[in-house]
Amino acid sequence: MVNMKKSAIVFDFDGPLVSSGWDKAIHILFSSFVACWDTGFRKFLHPDNLEIDINKMIHGLVKYPGAPRFQQLSAVVSCIVRNIPEAVKNPCELGVDEELQKEYEKLQKRYNEFYSGLNEAAARLFWRPLPSVKKVIELLSKDYDLYVASGIIQEILERDFDHYNFDRKLFSGIRGSDSAGTIDKAEILKQIKNNGYQDVLFIGDSSRDLEYAKKAGVRFFRIRTEDDYARLMNQIKDGLPDEQNVWEYTVQELAIIKSKVLFLMKAYASGKRPSYDELTTWINTGSFSS
Repeated sequence: MVNMKKSAIVFDFDGPLVSSGWDKAIHILFSSFVACWDTGFRKFLHPDNLEIDINKMIHGLVKYPGAPRFQQLSAVVSCIVRNIPEAVKNPCELGVDEELQKEYEKLQKRYNEFYSGLNEAAARLFWRPLPSVKKVIELLSKDYDLYVASGIIQEILERDFDHYNFDRKLFSGIRGSDSAGTIDKAEILKQIKNNGYQDVLFIGDSSRDLEYAKKAGVRFFRIRTEDDYARLMNQIKDGLPDEQNVWEYTVQELAIIKSKVLFLMKAYASGKRPSYDELTTWINTGSFSS
């Protein structure tokens, strides 16, 4: 690869480029529940008191925000099965019997189906690029090689990238995870850095993204709102910024996420099966679509 520019800026997709908000966290938790409920892992749930389950599950979400989808899933399932918020590479690590180890592939398939369905509905109905992001991309592309590094599966990432009409000509690479969801953003960032850049900045929105940047040895900048892009463009005049402040979900944020997921869990356990469009409309507006 021939580098035309000395430095690179790498964007995470969900959050910095397309604003997905809290609903992505709700999708992860609710889809994990559905995958367990619809497979042999239902035995670990508490139908008469689902608050027990959401209180466990939330720890997996908090520890693995922005991670590849199957890593997030395994962390949440680990919380349900053994109350430990640690992702696993093999279901045998969960301490379940051989029958459930074989069932884990079915659980992953159900999660992937349901999670993708919710994301696709939200992308169509609610998710939009932050207003100034395309102008920012155009300006930054004049001085930096631009990339996308995401935990989203490559095929889905490229489809979503085109769905929102981002200009591929302004990017040197669009890189996501493999179909098994095993390639994380730290690995992608290392690959980009190894192209020979003097400096690399990763723009993300989660504390996990900061960890990925540290692991890869690159700079980091957090984007949560439109105002953060104005702040970035002001700071970058003096060189690539590097923010190292750690943050977590607030108590209020977690309370909202937990209450919404618990409502959906109870509805699903009672036999209600709204469409993906109806679910994402309720998550984002508090009412079901007609």
